[in-house]
Amino acid sequence: MKRKTFILILMTLVLSILTILPVSANQLTFGVQANLPENQVDNKVTYFDLKLNPGASQTVTVTVTNGTKKQVKIKPEVNTATTNLNGVVEYQKVSAKNFDSSLKYPLSKYVTPVEKTIVLNAKQSKKIHFKIKMPKGKFNGVMAGGIRLQDENAEISKDAKKKKGTTVQNEYAYLVGIVLQQTAKKVTPDMKLASVKPSQNNLRNVINSRLRNVKATYLNKLSVNAKVSKAGSSKILYHQKTSNMQMAPNSVFNYALNLNGQKLKAGTYVMDITAKSKKQTWHFKKQFTITRKKAAVLNAKDVSIKKNYSWIYISVGVLILLIMIAIAFWLIRRKLKAKEAENEALRAQLEKHSSDN
Repeated sequence: MKRKTFILILMTLVLSILTILPVSANQLTFGVQANLPENQVDNKVTYFDLKLNPGASQTVTVTVTNGTKKQVKIKPEVNTATTNLNGVVEYQKVSAKNFDSSLKYPLSKYVTPVEKTIVLNAKQSKKIHFKIKMPKGKFNGVMAGGIRLQDENAEISKDAKKKKGTTVQNEYAYLVGIVLQQTAKKVTPDMKLASVKPSQNNLRNVINSRLRNVKATYLNKLSVNAKVSKAGSSKILYHQKTSNMQMAPNSVFNYALNLNGQKLKAGTYVMDITAKSKKQTWHFKKQFTITRKKAAVLNAKDVSIKKNYSWIYISVGVLILLIMIAIAFWLIRRKLKAKEAENEALRAQLEKHSSDN
């Protein structure tokens, strides 16, 4: 399947996010070149775009070159393409929940690195081999994923080591795309809406719509128009449009409608979604419920919601007023008692004076 979107990618992968404290990270220490074989479908691209028969085997290679004066140890891995929360296709090792149930042949099970690690001395080049074993079953569409190459010797800064468990570790890797197909037959894209529920992204309230790409083809130039209204009402409470996204074949996409600091409120709602990918359009409506308990839990965790502390101020004010009243009452009573004592003393003096006369 010819797609300009599948390219040899040089990208930075930010992993192991534990806190917001950044640390210095090493730059890429090696170069990569995919050695395209004779059965490459499109020779104008730099990723592997291969056509193989069912059950066929093939080995492909990637040349890695150490451009530094130090030894480099490279760990290769192959991952199946998935879709992240931002509507971007990724080629990292992720949980199986990111795969759709329609995924029959995950690429990572059919493409494996021959070498576990590759050691490159200064200025040295080597080939890394990857064995492809196509499924015996016939299928239309593509299997998609990527080869990930990372320097195992990448060091974390001294500060990061001292603060182990409380840092962000930046890891740099090369990704080489792989697309495998058995036929050139085009697959008609299809999408399903699995579920809608309240959730959070980065400690901010969202309403997640779990979109499913149920076909073995990419959904390119994907746009989503999402609206939420109260069940039985036409008034739009939340609305969001997003474009220029992409979904990997047979993957799920948790599309998040951001509430932008608004509180979740208990009730029954309707999610109305229109999704478009090139000439294809899908329209979904799905009812969902937000419970009081769920709303309270998420609202309490949402860092973008302005907290109302007026009840604290009122309580403190009332407490201070009560204390002042109590002090005033005590002072008045003390003054009255002193006055009574003074009157009693005066009365005693008068009585004594009378008795003396």
